[in-house]
Amino acid sequence: MSLAVPGLERKKHENLFNYTESQLAEKDLALKKLKDYYPTVPTFYAELVYDLCVNSTQEKLEEIMKKIDSEPSRYTIPNVLISNKLDIVDKNDSLEYVESLEKD
Repeated sequence: MSLAVPGLERKKHENLFNYTESQLAEKDLALKKLKDYYPTVPTFYAELVYDLCVNSTQEKLEEIMKKIDSEPSRYTIPNVLISNKLDIVDKNDSLEYVESLEKD
């Protein structure tokens, strides 16, 4: 229970996209379903995705999806740096081994 303090009103949720009451109800329902399907995704990001999908044309969404598939993200680790296998290296091919032989 909260007490109403004069001069300290709670901040009201901004309706940046001017949704109607029924659209806001649809958004709340969709966000609850998204939370059930993806419980680890923060609500803020779920709202961003919902607003993007609802307020963008299908062509714009397809363009974004093609860009994601074709251009590498700057936030991903290149596959070159990720290796799940161990390579057997011949000691004669090793630069350190050859250099140590040359010094002797």
